[in-house]
Amino acid sequence: MKSLACSKFLSLLLLVFIVSLQPSQVIGGQASDSSEKLTVTDNNAAGFLDALSRLNKLRQQGDNSSITLEIPAGFYHFEQTIELTPELVGEGLQLKSIAKANEQVVFSGGQLLETGKRDSQGNWRYQLPAGWKERVAPRTLIINQKLQNAARYPNHGYLRIEKSLADRRSGFIVSKGDLPSGFDLDAAPCDLIFMHDWSSSRLPIASYQKESRELRTVGPIGCSARHYAIDHFEKQPRYWLEGHPSFADLPGEWYIDYKTEQIVVVASKTDQQPPRLVLPRLMEILVASGTQNTLLQNLTIEGITFTGTRFPMPAGGVAGAQATMHEPRDAQGNRLTKNRPMLLAAVKIERAEGCQLLRCTFQALGGTAVWLAGRTKSCSIKHCKIQHVGGNGINLGEDNSRHVDGKVWYQSAPQQISTGNTVQRCEISFCGEMLPGSVGIWAALNKQLKILSNNIHDTPYTGISLGWIWSQTPSPAGENIIRGNKIEFVMQVLSDGGGIYTLGRQPGSIIENNIISDVPLNAGRAESNGMFLDEGTTGFTIRNNTIRRIDRSPLRFHKAGKNDVIGNRWDLANEKTPPVRYNATPEKNISVKQNVVLPAQKQIYFIGNSLTWDTIPPLLDGHVLWHVDCGKSQKYIFDHPESPCVDSSRIWPLALRTTQFDTICFQPHYGTNIDEDVEVISKWISMQEKAAVLIHTGWATYKSLVEEWNDADPAGKPTHSNAYYNELLKRLREKFPHRSIRSTNAMNYLHQIQQDIQAGKAPFTKIEDIYRDAIHMKLNTGRYLMHNVIRKALGQPHKADGFPATDPKTKAYLDNLLKKKFD
Repeated sequence: MKSLACSKFLSLLLLVFIVSLQPSQVIGGQASDSSEKLTVTDNNAAGFLDALSRLNKLRQQGDNSSITLEIPAGFYHFEQTIELTPELVGEGLQLKSIAKANEQVVFSGGQLLETGKRDSQGNWRYQLPAGWKERVAPRTLIINQKLQNAARYPNHGYLRIEKSLADRRSGFIVSKGDLPSGFDLDAAPCDLIFMHDWSSSRLPIASYQKESRELRTVGPIGCSARHYAIDHFEKQPRYWLEGHPSFADLPGEWYIDYKTEQIVVVASKTDQQPPRLVLPRLMEILVASGTQNTLLQNLTIEGITFTGTRFPMPAGGVAGAQATMHEPRDAQGNRLTKNRPMLLAAVKIERAEGCQLLRCTFQALGGTAVWLAGRTKSCSIKHCKIQHVGGNGINLGEDNSRHVDGKVWYQSAPQQISTGNTVQRCEISFCGEMLPGSVGIWAALNKQLKILSNNIHDTPYTGISLGWIWSQTPSPAGENIIRGNKIEFVMQVLSDGGGIYTLGRQPGSIIENNIISDVPLNAGRAESNGMFLDEGTTGFTIRNNTIRRIDRSPLRFHKAGKNDVIGNRWDLANEKTPPVRYNATPEKNISVKQNVVLPAQKQIYFIGNSLTWDTIPPLLDGHVLWHVDCGKSQKYIFDHPESPCVDSSRIWPLALRTTQFDTICFQPHYGTNIDEDVEVISKWISMQEKAAVLIHTGWATYKSLVEEWNDADPAGKPTHSNAYYNELLKRLREKFPHRSIRSTNAMNYLHQIQQDIQAGKAPFTKIEDIYRDAIHMKLNTGRYLMHNVIRKALGQPHKADGFPATDPKTKAYLDNLLKKKFD
């Protein structure tokens, strides 16, 4: 928490800048337009604070009416946390972005560093500001608005220890040959990120002996409880390292040069300008809090982007528990707190009622994104996007650490439980980038909470965690609903969790209509599941959920009470996988009725451009994903995977790492040559050892169709010719003789239409009749044809549904054409 001195400083600042400008009354018919308005005149932090000062004067003059504070586009770099009180908010306050399209209001807790300069190695160097050591060396930076941890080793994946030291706490033996030759702690310090089964620790390395391969940390590895010992869960647990100069070998990676007090960022070959670098400073950007006796009411925050908070790394690091709870350590490795605090959130609202966060973005944050904390009622987070944060995505409610009248708060003051809050239609992804034990949504003790229609994906641990009592102890928690969420690609790093995780007695709670998928095989000892209903879980109805592609059981109960499991649909990893696993749970406790086992889906992945999108992959059978970047070659997509043109793309580095596909389809295009296509596609094929390979030929523009068809030379720039694709197939089959590699032969169908037109056998007068522009296909003819060409190549049945009606004669002609064989 921010110090009392900082709180007083901000309060004084608000009073110092008071000016007399009065707000103008808004004229409008809608209730939402009835509030008065103030406008931030200068789009920087000082301008925003000045506007709050004007608001403060109005409140002091007795105006408690609802007011909208309009905030123009710009970067607002704050040096102190913004604090909102019931007195300042009054009867209502709306902090509203008035940025135009393609603009943003960005509230940052970081400091923009001076422009970087090239060094003799071609890398970028940035001078650290005076006093930077007072907050301990940064563990994250914001580089071009993206969260970037310090240089990592290995770049991808993990190392495994050889064995723990005898005390099972102070360190371990590094496996032979694991660390780079340049690793020397005398040159620069380094952090260990250590994986427990369902938590992680981030600790400075105290020493490393090359001869004995003995690595020791500042303080013990793991939390103080016995089961956090190094080798408790696994004998050779995983870890990685961060921050040492010898690890910086990829563009964008960075380290601190302690001698010059500079940040060094590895430059790419194409860098013309230095990247924009922000050094995170604050741990909280905005805190809105009521008092013990007065709730803060009707605060709305709309359309603002929050970024640039720092990870609170103390001198001795943090030993992580679950969902960002951790034990901070001092420079000697001693524990700093008796309890386990959670990472702070960029935006925190507590002791509040009727507050909203609407259409906000939370990105590149060192801690948690947003927290609707204790004693909140009827508050909501809607249509927000949360991505690339160090801790949890969203926190809801509070745990059982607070006491009232000498007892745990929920026993002595149960009415204080957070009640009636909602999280709806938010996207939460890539949380836990500093502490992998983080979750998408952490909802501790809540009543009548609704988690509705959110998209949660790519989390290192659990998607949604509900409950925080490891027993059936009665509490006011209950009547909570988790409904209609899409939860996929969770449990990507740790184990012993699931798409949804529950704890404790929560009578009247419902988990329904969720889609949970793509939970991998547990990397640690305990299995991961679609849902893990952990200790004390009681009073839930789990119904109408769809659970697919889970490498263990769809549901797992552990020490659970009475619950109903009704009408769910799931597929199973294999015939030996039980749909429901019972760990220390009497089977009679769980009523399992009317659930259905689904057939497994074929998994298909496309890498291509708009000629791949013209085949309409979403209409194919099975589980289909794609990386589509318009007008780009395979080499360009390989080198630049970050921003494909189709927003629904799952970029290939993620897709190929997280999923084993049955078929992967590649679409070469202009801009490369045969050697480059063979090289890039071979790399992708090697990443998917079990996948069949399909080459989608795409097609030429209607003007160049004949010329490209007649090109008999596969050398030089690619054309959509049989010569080019036959040579490509030949070389790939030589490199991968045991793989199925085939072609869509899409160009052959267009060549046949061209011939039929010339012979008067086609229902078209010219080939461009099936094109909607120079190269793309019309939906009811060309795209109908190409979609079914893909289906034919994949062995899927013909499909006519989903396409506009067309002339029966034309449809019959296309259907007959699809029966032809082209080798």
